[in-house]
Amino acid sequence: MDKISTCRAAHLISFIDILRDMGAPVCRELERAKLPISIEDTPEEFVSNILLDQFVAESERREGIDDLGWLFAKRFSATNFSAELLAALEPMPTVKARLDRFSSLSRLEDSDINIGFLKSDGSAEVFCDITPPEGMKSFQITEWAQVAAVIEVIRSVMGKSWVPDEIRFRTGFSVCDAAHESNPNTRFITQSARTSIIMPSSVLAASKLPCGIAKVPDPNIPDCLKLNGTGNLKRLIRPYLIEATPKIDMIAEIAGMSRRSLQRKLQQAGSNYSELIETARFEMATEMLRDPDIRVIDVAMTLGYADQSNFGRGFRRFAGISPGKYRREMFHQEHAH
Repeated sequence: MDKISTCRAAHLISFIDILRDMGAPVCRELERAKLPISIEDTPEEFVSNILLDQFVAESERREGIDDLGWLFAKRFSATNFSAELLAALEPMPTVKARLDRFSSLSRLEDSDINIGFLKSDGSAEVFCDITPPEGMKSFQITEWAQVAAVIEVIRSVMGKSWVPDEIRFRTGFSVCDAAHESNPNTRFITQSARTSIIMPSSVLAASKLPCGIAKVPDPNIPDCLKLNGTGNLKRLIRPYLIEATPKIDMIAEIAGMSRRSLQRKLQQAGSNYSELIETARFEMATEMLRDPDIRVIDVAMTLGYADQSNFGRGFRRFAGISPGKYRREMFHQEHAH
């Protein structure tokens, strides 16, 4: 059987909320599109992307709406994501690591989205490669939704006010004035080769403060993105990393649980012990690299890497750039202010 194009019902419900606020006959249009009229009661179920598209396209036509995609993107937040996806993103310390994790788990939200990266001349392009299913009428709305999802993942590290330098759409349409007014520093390009966003490559290496502690608590951040047991475990592990990689049995004992219980809790948080160790190492490395008097090789040795090459590979996995380049970019940013 061919793959069926689907997405979480929660995303359809977001469109329903917008249309209901406008006074549109939502139940009638859901029935016309062969969608369950009680879908709002089951946000974690999946619906056909084709039927969702028919519902959105017909609602746009009947209500005379030109900017439904933008209205969806404007309202999009981390609460649109499933709890499972949010829990899996939380342990990832950098923008790149979170986008990598989002790409590998995007099927939890939409069967069609495929995230990738292109880097050149200090810029990074994060693209959403998708071939619209046959019969899709409002692909530009789908593009808005996918761009909004990628931006929200980046904002989970960069903060709610972050915006990309450019947003590119494959389809040809006029981006509404409201989108331009809300994003005066973002350039919009239509009829592009890809649906994507453009940003400085240094954003990929941006990370939360060590152990995920925010300087000012943000009441809008969901609980699953705040400091939890995984963050506390990283705090616990950090002092041991200067001596040697602590065994999981020892950390489990210190934490007052069995090895199996620790592994299960990490799995529930979307992580594992090896990943926890590497994340803690990365966070410590970024702190040490901010000190210009500490050589990169000394950072590698202090954190237990066999050599500088292994350290570089591990660092790039999280940051997308080498430790040396990370240090230079941090230096330029600090002296630019």
